[in-house]
Amino acid sequence: MLMKTNPQVIYCGGPGDIAGTMRSWISGKHDASEVSDTYSAQFFDQIKARGLSALVISTHARKEILVEGLITVEHRPNNAAGKTGLAYKQAYMSHWLGVIGTILHLRPRVVVIADLEHWWLLAIPAIFGIKIITDLQCTFWPRGYRSTALYERILQGLNGLFWRKIPIATICISPECERQVRELSRGQVSGRLLQARSSYQRVAFAGIARPAWDADSFRLMFAGRVERNKGVFDLLDVMASLRAESQIKISLDICGGGTALSELKAEVERRGLQSCINVLGQLNSSAMRAAYERSQVVVVPTTADFPEGLNRVVVEGVLSGRPVVATTVCNAIDVFPGSVITLNCGDRLAMVAAIKRLASDNNYYKSIRASCAAESEQFYDREQSWGAALGRALNLALK
Repeated sequence: MLMKTNPQVIYCGGPGDIAGTMRSWISGKHDASEVSDTYSAQFFDQIKARGLSALVISTHARKEILVEGLITVEHRPNNAAGKTGLAYKQAYMSHWLGVIGTILHLRPRVVVIADLEHWWLLAIPAIFGIKIITDLQCTFWPRGYRSTALYERILQGLNGLFWRKIPIATICISPECERQVRELSRGQVSGRLLQARSSYQRVAFAGIARPAWDADSFRLMFAGRVERNKGVFDLLDVMASLRAESQIKISLDICGGGTALSELKAEVERRGLQSCINVLGQLNSSAMRAAYERSQVVVVPTTADFPEGLNRVVVEGVLSGRPVVATTVCNAIDVFPGSVITLNCGDRLAMVAAIKRLASDNNYYKSIRASCAAESEQFYDREQSWGAALGRALNLALK
């Protein structure tokens, strides 16, 4: 794309509607489509505070260019979306080679990139003296499930070499992201490793009533995309077991949309689980708030097919004052040692046991819930925010 002046910073920030976020930012408002403070708004704040010019590239499906002062936002769709196999790899590489072509053409001082797969490609702009800041929102592999396939070993070898030589700084959204970078680079990481947390406004959760334990009935909540890799179908087996084994009436609200929503509804009906599972679909903010208030526990059964950085449903469950039962790949154990019960992926028996104990033992339930408030503070602390980590990384890159 053509710009009047070459940007000093280029930020590639994922698939979000960054143009929409920018409109909210221009008007001084929080992006109402997100619960947390968006990374792009925090990026805008850091760039504006330094008087820098910037280009922000999103892979959002809607093509758009928006300019505000020294900041330009471009929605550049990635045609790999929805493709598989060789077609996916070809479209993916075509997109990122195009982005790198833009970087080489515009020659910024710094590039900030989130969640690339072929990170080693960023060695190309680095050769021309462009400083690289990497932003890890996902892990390289699901925690505990590192692939030994030939393709993955080659890719990880190239990425490991990149991390030993190139980045000026790496922002890690969880301790597990940092641990994997160290493993990938064999302990020889280039540049600074900076921990960051998603940041939230207290007001978003302050009005949610704290949960009350009930000896006769107990409600669980699943929130997020209804997809197989989110483990939502495992919950059908869990709920069937709880209905058969527990003397307490335990129910589940499933909140969210996704490509598997219709299939899930049909399966709930086929198995006759309508009395204990409510499939509510996509909810607006007020309905989500009500769903949190009805629940005693949030369940996050993500499978080993997805490389979570730090699962946001886990975070928001804890911020709402609810104990969370989650699988290991959510990477919550280092961040929420007291308020999250962690289980192995696919271990339905362990999930049933954890829920039964929470539902039947008030003292145990209260001991888990008591950790929520203290462990939430890191997500309200602006010094631990992604924007603060970006600021430190920019200071290193621009000095």
